[in-house]
Amino acid sequence: MNGLGRTAVGFIGWGLCACSAARPAPASPASAAHPIPKETAPASAPVTRPAGIDQSATAEDEVARALKYVSSIRELAALSAVKGRVISRDEMVKYVERDLDTQVPPAVVKASGEILFALGTVPASFDYRNGLLDVMRAELLGFYEPHEKTMFLGADLRGQELDATLWHELVHALQDQHYGLEKLLTFADDASDWQGAIHALAEGDATSAMVDAMFAPKGIHAPDVPESVMDLQSALSVGAVQQVPAILKRSVVAPYLDGLAFVNALRRRGGWSAVDQAWARPPATTEQLLHLDKYDSHESGEVLAALSAPPKGPASATYSDVYGEETLRILFAEWMPSRTASEAAAGWSGDRVTAFADADRTAVAWRVRYDNDAAALRGLRAFARGALAPEDQVLDARGRLQEFVSDADAEKATRSGQVCRERHMRGPFAVVRHGRDVAVALGPFRRNSSGATPERDCSNALRWATALVTAAK
Repeated sequence: MNGLGRTAVGFIGWGLCACSAARPAPASPASAAHPIPKETAPASAPVTRPAGIDQSATAEDEVARALKYVSSIRELAALSAVKGRVISRDEMVKYVERDLDTQVPPAVVKASGEILFALGTVPASFDYRNGLLDVMRAELLGFYEPHEKTMFLGADLRGQELDATLWHELVHALQDQHYGLEKLLTFADDASDWQGAIHALAEGDATSAMVDAMFAPKGIHAPDVPESVMDLQSALSVGAVQQVPAILKRSVVAPYLDGLAFVNALRRRGGWSAVDQAWARPPATTEQLLHLDKYDSHESGEVLAALSAPPKGPASATYSDVYGEETLRILFAEWMPSRTASEAAAGWSGDRVTAFADADRTAVAWRVRYDNDAAALRGLRAFARGALAPEDQVLDARGRLQEFVSDADAEKATRSGQVCRERHMRGPFAVVRHGRDVAVALGPFRRNSSGATPERDCSNALRWATALVTAAK
């Protein structure tokens, strides 16, 4: 997944990937269990089926039948058979939990949750690991496991859900056979952005083929369907998981929506062969995934140097990563309307985020480089909205802020090129811009039994952010 979702966004990096043979994710990263949105199937499916899976028989037969069909739809030959197993939802969640605990370093999971907390996007009581598992319990219908080359099906699957799950996940099996999906999406350090791009390519490919399979009798293909109709967000039942923060939900949805738009754009100009070519040269960043012209021109992200610790500690870097444009957009949507968030994230040229910790003290640094000064100014104002947002946020029924900080207030607060707010629980939220670069300094804060205790000192936070933004490369 993306950085937030990866373990869910980068932080939001492997979160999504972890659930999908990939990473947060925060994101989310290394398992191949992809949660399939439950309501994405169109009203009619091309196959008349029994009420459910025949337990006595043959998950193998179900998988073989679906693999033959989706291989034809996707125009990608199956190189080998795929095993099939029927398991309960609890067993499926145990698979995800096992991968989360064995394939993603515990320090990454912990730091991802702390970064989300430091940004003010989750409450002190939120448990990042359990939040990811809550999403899986609600959404997971079946998954392809690349380590075992097996398709796992939920025992309660019926009709369209069964077909859609098989078709989507078996495209992942084809990707694994042809492109080595398992290796590409195995968790790797410092890889949230590029693994997030590959994760989205995988989900977009599988979703586009799934839609083709559903509409085949009507001669309709996924690229023919208007993007507004293909917006899975309103149908994704993860929205009903009330205990999961909105940023994690957006992290789960993003690879499907962004990947589908990328794949359909490729198909419009070159059919499935253009998608195969993209697997031969995958997007190197989520910026390339989101902007086809940047993919075509091979525009790469700039590599930023390691970030320095805050002047008064904590001093140990526990996690460092590149989050990318998709994660920026997911975060900014916490503080502003979706379209404005996309505009503020565009123009990304590189970034580096690092969590620092000593014992129970935590601080977070994030440096973002943009293509030009105008884009950096938009980024400054976007982060300023987060700095100015109420710490005890009042959410509406959809888990969104009832009111955003206005453009005028963000502009006024950043006229000097910087802004800082001392928060009662998380410590300072400082943002400084210098040319094309924007630096964010969060904390320090100290965890305790009741939540967290901040070290309220904007002067030190602004000095730290200035040092980050003016450091060489």
